[in-house]
Order: sequence, then C-alpha cells, then structure tokens
Amino acid sequence: MNLDLLDGVAARQGLRLAYFDSYRLELSHKQLLKATLLKEQAMLTAWQDWRDSVDIETLDTSSYSLLPQLYQNLLAHGVDDTEMSRLKGIYRRNWYANQLKLKSLKAILSSLKDIGIEAIVLGDAAWGGIGKNKIENYRSISSFHLLVDGNYLETAIEHLISLNWHSVDGTSQQFRELRNNCDSSLNLPLYLQGHLFWAIPQDYTDGQVWHYATADWSNEAGWHLSPTDQFLDGCARMFFRQRLPKSSNPQIHRIADAFLLIANLPNNDWIRLITQAQRYQVILPVQNMLRLLQQLFALELPTWVWPALWQMPIANMEWLKYRVLSGDRRSLMRSTIVQSLQLLTLSK
Repeated sequence: MNLDLLDGVAARQGLRLAYFDSYRLELSHKQLLKATLLKEQAMLTAWQDWRDSVDIETLDTSSYSLLPQLYQNLLAHGVDDTEMSRLKGIYRRNWYANQLKLKSLKAILSSLKDIGIEAIVLGDAAWGGIGKNKIENYRSISSFHLLVDGNYLETAIEHLISLNWHSVDGTSQQFRELRNNCDSSLNLPLYLQGHLFWAIPQDYTDGQVWHYATADWSNEAGWHLSPTDQFLDGCARMFFRQRLPKSSNPQIHRIADAFLLIANLPNNDWIRLITQAQRYQVILPVQNMLRLLQQLFALELPTWVWPALWQMPIANMEWLKYRVLSGDRRSLMRSTIVQSLQLLTLSK
C-alpha cells in the first residue's frame, strides 16, 4: 500500500501518527545506518558518503554505538580504508568489555535461578552474544535489564539487596533500578521489571511473553524474547517515550535492531507480529517503525501487512498513552481512570 495514500487517510481521519516527526533523522544518521546494515554497492556508497561528512572523533553517542557493527559489515565486504584500524580497535575493546559484563550478568541470573526466579534478558545484553541463535550487533553493553514474573519482583529485589545491590530511589513499583555497592569496576545499572507490555488482562499478556520466550540452559544465560516480541518491545521503547529535544541523540540503534529482526523474521511469524501488536497495544509504534524502515531501506513487507495494520482498531488506552507522553495532563488523568475501571471490571 502506498505510504503517501496512508498519510492522506490518516490526516483525514485525525490519525496522524504520534512521534513520527520526532525521528526525522539527520543525513549522517541515515548514511551510517545504511552503511551498517545494507549490502554491496548500497553499503559502499553510504559508507563513503558518511566517512566524508563526519569526524569519527566527535560522533554523538548513538552513532558511536553502531561503530562495532559498522566495522563487521565493512570487514565482510573487504573494505580497505585507513579508518578500519580505528574501527577494529573500537570493536575489540567493546567485545572484550562485553565478555566481562556478560560473565557478571550470568552470575546474577544463576543467583536468581538458585531461589527459583527465572529472568528474561532485555536490552543490550540480549544482543551481546548470550543465548543460541541470537543475532549479534556487537554494541557495548551499557546496563543490565531483566524481566521477571511480576509476582516475584520484590523477592528478586530483596535477594539482590542481600548480595550488596541497593535500590535507587524514585523508580516505579514495577520498574526498579539497582546499583552494586561493591563492584565499582562494573558500575552498571541493573533494571528489573515485572511486565514487558501493559495490556489488560495483564496476566494473559505476561503469559504470552513467557510462552514464546526461549531458555538457554547450557550456560545459565537466562531466557530470551522471541524475535517477534523483541521487535515489538524495541518499537515500544523507541516511541513510548518523552519527545526528544533536538539536541538529544536519536535512538538510531533501535532502528538498526528493528531492521535486523525484521530482515531475519520467518514469513510465518508476520501473522503473530501483527496479532500481538494489537494484543500488546503497540500498533502505533509498530506502524511508525515499519514506515521508518521502509523509508530508509526500501524494506519490502508482505502485501497484506499495511492493510491489516490500518484496519485494526486502536485501543483508547494506547491513544491515551501517546497523549500522555506528549505532555497532556488531562490525558494522564483519563488514562489512570480508564485503567482503574478496566481492572475493576475484570475483578468482578
């Protein structure tokens, strides 16, 4: 389906997608993404254009995070360039640092497992080489992020506190940040949460996530999201956030992650992806991400995907979440009331 036609339909129906304009990328970001992810001549052209227009020494944080992945793509294409030695050094430092961090993470996962609590690895570490059949993107691990059963979240936190972690004040009841009191050399935040997607009924939503997750029993590496849920989670994390000021770094690494997941998605998983986008109430961020991927990489989707996405009704709570994120205080109050009423109805 033509994207311009979709834009016209959206405008007439008042359904302009929230936050899409916040991710109008700089030309250098587009070039870097293409050089990192595309193949053959398209990659080589993007690489030369990007290399000629930036100074690697002064890159923004988000661009810098893609350099190890860029190096691997350049290496695979036999690129001979004076910058390759610098990129190789960045890649090797990241790889070595990640091995130390993953060793610490596996110790945390093993400790939680000893008290009967399983955890799904999220965030950078989910791409850092843990688990079988994972797509690696070589990015530096900046934090540990785990999903546990919400019923055992407090037990997990109490256990970690007994192991010299402490809870950081100000985090929500279902999303907790912990810091290690002793391991100053690691100094990475550990995020724990009890729910991945917030959709009523919550127990069913949580059950779907765990049902499709896979475990790596060989090296105590915890559980891992299915590629479909990893894609949906990445979309939600990119678009369910406060609007970024122009001076902030765009989250281009999430675009790279999404491209890798979609490019490796089996055809029979598309039905589940679209179905679960509605189940988890993340239709809007999925629409946004797929549009970005199509515009940047001319990504080809199954012909039925866009019509299916645009025909799906969007829950009031999902619209309200977008209005809340844009700073609408009245929508914040409404979302709280609506969620309370949903919980009351389900409890009867």
